Amino acid sequence: KCSMTVKFPGNSCQEVATEMIARINGENGWKDPHNGGTYTLTSGSPQSSVLTTQRVTGNGKYTDLQKFTLNGAGSSCEVDACSESQVFSVVDYSTNYCDLHLLFCGSQDGCPIAHTDFSYTESFDSCSQNDKSKCVVKDKVSASECSPISTQEGFDIDSYISQKWYIQQQMEVSYLPKAQNFCVSAQYSKRSSKGIFGYTIDVHNKAYEADKKTIHQVSICAAEDKTSDPAKLHVAPCFLPQFTAGPYWIVAFDDKEGYALVSGGQPTKEGTEGCRTGSGVNNSGLWILTRQQTRDEAVVKKVRAIAKEKGFDISVLNDVDQTGCPAE
Repeated sequence: KCSMTVKFPGNSCQEVATEMIARINGENGWKDPHNGGTYTLTSGSPQSSVLTTQRVTGNGKYTDLQKFTLNGAGSSCEVDACSESQVFSVVDYSTNYCDLHLLFCGSQDGCPIAHTDFSYTESFDSCSQNDKSKCVVKDKVSASECSPISTQEGFDIDSYISQKWYIQQQMEVSYLPKAQNFCVSAQYSKRSSKGIFGYTIDVHNKAYEADKKTIHQVSICAAEDKTSDPAKLHVAPCFLPQFTAGPYWIVAFDDKEGYALVSGGQPTKEGTEGCRTGSGVNNSGLWILTRQQTRDEAVVKKVRAIAKEKGFDISVLNDVDQTGCPAE
């Protein structure tokens, strides 16, 4: 059995109930990620103060019953929730907790949504087993199932390099340890001369450590690769020939909204939520970039959704702290 209270500071009870019912009905392809159980709404509607549901386990053997009591206060909502197994069990491996959690949880806990992504806090009355990691069970993707990644259609390199980029999330690779996930930026400019190796773009990358004083910066070069896709670049130290360069693909780019999704080439490795690139120097990395240094959570979520839809394992992305950065 699990009894808990959930507070939604930014959503009305009708909004909460509407999303819960949408998930129960499987809207927008929502499926129970806890081993494929099936929910049924047994009473209530979006306007009700009480919803009752049942969930049958994926193997069809067990049924749990849930009750949600919704108490509204203006634009916020507080929900008293309870789930109870219909057979005796000493240990339920957080199943009753997950029965409740999955009908409202969102991106803050890695949960799929139907329509609305909530912010919320949970407190427990009687729920000793409440391990969130048990709620979303993801099938591993085989490397042979990695979909070919398409890049941004109609890509304009001049627009892309016209302003500085600030990295909001990035994958840890050999040359970008998490210890340097502070005030990371990239500045691009056209080269006045291609030089001996034919590079057309200068790239200046900066990153700081947690003290925001210790700086790591490097200048490298880029050029379009030998394909006909202008969104596929490759990068390397300027003193090395292009055949040593690694892929740098602009997977998504919207200059008006000020974001870009960049991959170090085609992901080929099995991940927990999709496919990923390597973690070495070449053929590695995944980045979410924005024009504005101040993080816009809605934009980051949008780009994460784009990456997930394209088959990337977004669990590899780590936040970059862009607050309190040194003046430039």
